[in-house]
Amino acid sequence: MTSNLANYLFSTETLYRNVVSESPKVAETKPVIEQKVIVQESVPASVPPKEVSKPVIPTFKFRNQVLILIDTISDSEKALLVKILGAIGLTIDQVDLVELSKVQTLDYQSFLSQNVTKKFVSFGVGLGKINWNILLNIYQPKNISGVDFLLSDELRVLDTNLDLKKTLWGALKAMFGN
Repeated sequence: MTSNLANYLFSTETLYRNVVSESPKVAETKPVIEQKVIVQESVPASVPPKEVSKPVIPTFKFRNQVLILIDTISDSEKALLVKILGAIGLTIDQVDLVELSKVQTLDYQSFLSQNVTKKFVSFGVGLGKINWNILLNIYQPKNISGVDFLLSDELRVLDTNLDLKKTLWGALKAMFGN
């Protein structure tokens, strides 16, 4: 309500006092801007933060299209492996034989980036043991990123079990197309 309307309606009565109309007008003032003085202090030379680097995982150089992963291998197990490889038309020199007890681990990114291996056979070593997030069913070849993976029992177990050898042979035929 404006002061004129209030005066007209309530001219004979005093209902309230119109403070706005009776107060003197205040001149508008511009805001005062404070000037700040920048003081430069000498800062002692700080030691640069030490960079935290990831632990270096030794990179295995893959040379062949077939990779055999085992934990350890004895002479009798190596003889069995030579027979298995011969059955699929390969020699021990035509495969990368990785003993996990000597290498500790394999870097999956390095494995993929080298793009050399096309067939990967693990004898008794689950890929979780080398921190690869690949789930394999035993004696069932599985293709992941262009690489055929196969998980088998350990060579020492295969050496004494004819049924497991036959199962492995079936999986190898499916994987290598023999």
